[in-house]
Amino acid sequence: MSLGNIRHAHIKNIAIELIKRYPDQFLHDDFQHNKEKVMQLADVGSKLVRNRIAGYITGYLASQKKRKKT
Repeated sequence: MSLGNIRHAHIKNIAIELIKRYPDQFLHDDFQHNKEKVMQLADVGSKLVRNRIAGYITGYLASQKKRKKT
């Protein structure tokens, strides 16, 4: 086990909380936009964590939109 691993559950929890608080701020198909919004709306200390949160948000919203279509 190495030190400093970022836990996926932590990323998920932050991403879902951001989506709940700011539902109109994120897009389902634009990672770059979501990355900028995460930087504005959350105090994230590292690029890696910011990118993982933005990536999770993008994927989560894309899957939600796909579910609504079917």
